[in-house]
Amino acid sequence: MNPTVFIIDDDPDQVALVTAQLERGRQFITKSFTRADRALDELRADPPDAIVCDLVMPEMDGIGFVRRVRELNRSVPVIIATARGTEGDAERALQSGATDFVTKPIEPRGLETRIRRALEQAPKEAMLQNLTQAKFDPHAIIGQHPLMQQVRAFISSVGSVPQVSALLLGESGTGKNLVARGIHTASRAAGYRFVEVNCAALPASLLEAELFGYEKGAFTDARQAKKGLVEVADGGTLFLDEIGTMAPELQAKLLSFLESRTFRRLGSTREQAVTLRVVAATNVDLAGEVARGTFREDLYYRLNVASQVLPPLRAIRSDIPEIARHFVKRAAEYFAKPLPEIEADGEERLQRYEWPGNARELRNVVERSMIFSQGPALRIVDLAPAMVPGVAGAATDMLAIPRGLTLDEVEARYIEATLKQLDGNVQAAAEQLGVSRKVLWQRRKQHGLLAGRE
Repeated sequence: MNPTVFIIDDDPDQVALVTAQLERGRQFITKSFTRADRALDELRADPPDAIVCDLVMPEMDGIGFVRRVRELNRSVPVIIATARGTEGDAERALQSGATDFVTKPIEPRGLETRIRRALEQAPKEAMLQNLTQAKFDPHAIIGQHPLMQQVRAFISSVGSVPQVSALLLGESGTGKNLVARGIHTASRAAGYRFVEVNCAALPASLLEAELFGYEKGAFTDARQAKKGLVEVADGGTLFLDEIGTMAPELQAKLLSFLESRTFRRLGSTREQAVTLRVVAATNVDLAGEVARGTFREDLYYRLNVASQVLPPLRAIRSDIPEIARHFVKRAAEYFAKPLPEIEADGEERLQRYEWPGNARELRNVVERSMIFSQGPALRIVDLAPAMVPGVAGAATDMLAIPRGLTLDEVEARYIEATLKQLDGNVQAAAEQLGVSRKVLWQRRKQHGLLAGRE
């Protein structure tokens, strides 16, 4: 298949000119953009084989664009074009990660030669990046409990074996995505793409198109050919989250792909081969699903070459304070607040809680607590008393926090509930929330909770 080249220039006439030059010999497929941010969006969904980008653009210049590209894709060649052509411009472009530099007016044959040379060099550059990339840091997986040490050992062992499939099991919120990324980082494929697919997010027909891609005209809305995520992940890692929800008809196609590492885009008769690792994850009992006939036994064994059950938080209670402090640090950076220490009894409360939502729930509790943090001590809020062993508390004392609320909405509800519990006593509410009366007044005003004159 002919290479796909992105052409980015804020001048529509220049875009049209370069597009016509490259498509004249029908050796390249082009996609044109007059805005760099739109090219980045397309890069995430369907990476090109090469990019030609203008240096001087209003919203984002070529240097900034190259840096963003390198965050998303370490190996795609980027050729910077400019009318100035100074030595300083060329040096800045190459230092930012550009592959080559050309001056305008662009000579067609010269540009084609540079693109082909960049495409030939790309695999070598990717291999060099693989050899020089930072190795997996085992401390990225937080916790000293023996069960967490097993998880770190699993990541290192699986990452050291090229392309071996892995199956991650465990409750929702136990960090399966983090472990999958750890395996990718620990492998020789770390310089390539890590592509995540949530199998529960799409119906079978759309999921198949997302995984394997399609040709123009394959179905009604297929106005142009599109790479599938299997193709995008070539050389790297494909992470199939919620694999237990995959429809039976798609399970058969996935099994065929895993057996041969070849696939056909929808609407195509051409077989394509890729080299990648597949990591699957689920919070359901796959062995039980196999016994019930809802999950293919042969696919289960193909995925389960190496498997690891990730422990729930209640199984590693000794690690909860360390994990909480990690989330506190992240929240402090996000909210631009000084880093607080968790109150003395806060860590004990965290360790006694059952954590049905595991690390994901812990992170949310920390973020809600940080909303009200005003001093050097962080007061942990919103732990349901009925979920803490040995702590008295009726269900009527619990604040129900529905899923899907923003942090602002959570804060508003919590302030309302606290005031209601204290019969509208603003001073008592401020003291209980750990803020000054003035701060509480400001928060109530922000959320439209002020009634009458205060």
